[in-house]
Amino acid sequence: MKFNRVLVLTFLCCLGSFPAAAHISRQKKLSPLTPQQMEEAIQKIRETNRFECAFIFDLKTTFGKEIENKEGRFYSRKNGDVLDLRFHFSEGSFLFLGGLGGGIYCSEGSPPLQTDDPIQARHLLNFSDILMPFLGNKDYEYRCNRRVQGRNTHIIRFKMEKGKAIDIAYDPAFEAVLQIEYFDEREELMRIFKLLNFKKFQDIWLMKSVEIRNVPGKITTRLTIKKVATGTIPTAIFDKNSLGKDLRDRLIYGDF
Repeated sequence: MKFNRVLVLTFLCCLGSFPAAAHISRQKKLSPLTPQQMEEAIQKIRETNRFECAFIFDLKTTFGKEIENKEGRFYSRKNGDVLDLRFHFSEGSFLFLGGLGGGIYCSEGSPPLQTDDPIQARHLLNFSDILMPFLGNKDYEYRCNRRVQGRNTHIIRFKMEKGKAIDIAYDPAFEAVLQIEYFDEREELMRIFKLLNFKKFQDIWLMKSVEIRNVPGKITTRLTIKKVATGTIPTAIFDKNSLGKDLRDRLIYGDF
């Protein structure tokens, strides 16, 4: 079984399953990807970034010696060729609808959001961390191969507007992105999103936690999954008119 249905995370490519043997298998030195192989790899990432899942998580953000914690719920479903996403916290809900006429909808009293805006104040997580919109950019190039989180990965650079760039570390064995690095126009590293560890749930290996780091601000947010749901997510979860109502998903969650 290949690493699939990834949430990076994504988160992203961040939530997915992969064989336990992958932890202990020896890795051969990687040969550089050809342009065609790069295109195929990016297409695989796009395809695995469309999945259905639900989980309860903790956000822990560190600012120097100060720490802030927040619990939330996350829901995702495939809607044709796009994703619908919802984050729910005790003080509000945030819904992203990827279809025609979609966008971000916030519960009453919450400030409007763009995809790059933090979903919760003082925490770094945003919708773009999951959606990875840069994957639609056709201007990319192969950089090198490098060890990331103890794995051999290909580094692929996406060239963005105003001289900015995004590097992804792609693991060909897992067929997943293990790390994303964001650079400004001076090629200064500004932000890092990376998978930290995995755990087995009902005979499937899933992402356990990810870390997001604001490099110049020295701020770090860690998302840790505590419970994973089984069953089909009710369609009402993705109804923008449900944001102001009590959230009762009736899903069965298992400790994780």
